[in-house]
Amino acid sequence: MRHLTVIFLVLLPLTAAAQGPGEGRPLAERWCMACHVIERESPTITPDRGPSFPVIAAKPGTTAESLRRYLSTGHTHMPDFTLSRYESDALIAYILSLR
Repeated sequence: MRHLTVIFLVLLPLTAAAQGPGEGRPLAERWCMACHVIERESPTITPDRGPSFPVIAAKPGTTAESLRRYLSTGHTHMPDFTLSRYESDALIAYILSLR
């Protein structure tokens, strides 16, 4: 039984990393769309919105790890929501797919 637990813990990050960007889009629609443009072909952007996901993805310093750090800390202009590691990885994969 102990061996199964170790195998599960070793493989867990691999399953999260294997997610495709398609799983992150529904999360972006639910949590992010009110304040961010979440698609490549964007409607008119208003000044009171946060940066679009394509703009975030195109920044030179944007990596999966930088997005993970950003999503795991509180931000004054963002609502307080908690994503699981799986949800966070899916959202990150979606954002990075917009490059």
